[in-house]
Amino acid sequence: MEARACPAGAPVVDCFNPNSPEYPSKRLQWFEEARQSAGPVFWTPNGGGHWVVIGYEELLEAAKDWETFSSKALFDENGEAQPVDGVAYLGLFTPPKIGPSLPLIEDDPPRWEKLRETLAPAFALPAIERWRPRIQTLVDACLDRHIESGRMDLAEDLFNIVPAIFSLEFVGADTTEHRRIARARTVLSHLANDDPRRVLFKDEIELEYRAVHDAIEARKSDRRKDLVSHILNARDKGAPFTDPTIFDLGTLIIGAGVDTTASVLGSSFIELSRRPDLRERLAANPGQTAKAFEEFVRFGAPTQGLCRTATRDVELSGQKIRKGDRIMLCYGASCRDPREFANPSEVDLDRKPLLHSGFGGGIHRCIGSLFARLEFEIILNTVLRRMPDIRVEMDGVEEFANVGLVTGFVHIPATFTPGAQVGADPQIPGWTQDETLAA
Repeated sequence: MEARACPAGAPVVDCFNPNSPEYPSKRLQWFEEARQSAGPVFWTPNGGGHWVVIGYEELLEAAKDWETFSSKALFDENGEAQPVDGVAYLGLFTPPKIGPSLPLIEDDPPRWEKLRETLAPAFALPAIERWRPRIQTLVDACLDRHIESGRMDLAEDLFNIVPAIFSLEFVGADTTEHRRIARARTVLSHLANDDPRRVLFKDEIELEYRAVHDAIEARKSDRRKDLVSHILNARDKGAPFTDPTIFDLGTLIIGAGVDTTASVLGSSFIELSRRPDLRERLAANPGQTAKAFEEFVRFGAPTQGLCRTATRDVELSGQKIRKGDRIMLCYGASCRDPREFANPSEVDLDRKPLLHSGFGGGIHRCIGSLFARLEFEIILNTVLRRMPDIRVEMDGVEEFANVGLVTGFVHIPATFTPGAQVGADPQIPGWTQDETLAA
């Protein structure tokens, strides 16, 4: 894509680049420097040239105005942008994800409304609570694998595995290859769309694609209580879902459900090891976990930023954004805006109000946020109950070298006093208590 020229008079932050290898370690420093030198909205020449919104109020203003700041991606079969009225709609990512747009998140009304209306019941609280026993079994089964040893890698052995199995089952897909799919999805979320290393996971993604495709075909004659069945039932009543749309939604839900949940769990448990007062408080008050979840999402902000396309000339925080300009909504920075959050670099479980932009804002606020909260609640409470003295070994923590889209951790080694298994059986093909054989 051709680079876009910097608007005259725009504040510029040359260093800001979420796809650079410096971003994981320097992003908090860059956020602060940008606030001081450029303000809540600035231009970066990186990624083809685009605006970045790091202010909390400014980000929500843009996120809520979908008519001006569009999420749409419009490419032809050759990957060429298809401008409409002089505007090239490049979707959510920088660099752009070439190819068909992702349903729902790269849609705006009226198509967005039709999709969201159909999906909403499957993501509502009553439907979510039906999954509580299943998630509890998955968590206990993962802990059973390691609890007698007194050691485990929280990232590899729990935070990646539970969301992957749950997401596959929620969609209706086979879970036999959950470990390979989890690994691929977790790594890919930290690589830019044009990173050549993405090809290394072609086989694993093909396993996921085959599982979703097979689920769609199977559910046409055997409906169950999963997302594919829910959508097919809606299609029977006239909802506009083609097989390719159902497939894209299934793979989207799996991809989005693995990496972000693992990320917020990782940053939370690391902080709990740094702050034993918080760990002791939550262990003694498991009912506070849901409230704590919101603060940990604000603090960790797994999804660092998604892009929009300006459909008209508009002013945001005094900056003149041109029709066709790209705008990154930087959730990671807006969640630490000191104008909105006192002591933003500290976890404060009593923070009021519990508002943040970690799940986005406006019509595109994350549809799966309640599922993420449920997984977080069960994992945190179960670990603190069964491994009350768990400690992360900080020297062994390894973050991903790239962010791409989501922050995260390769390894989070932890130790604890050995305990007893509870005998949880997840009833998954290939599951074994020997994690070496399961890897």
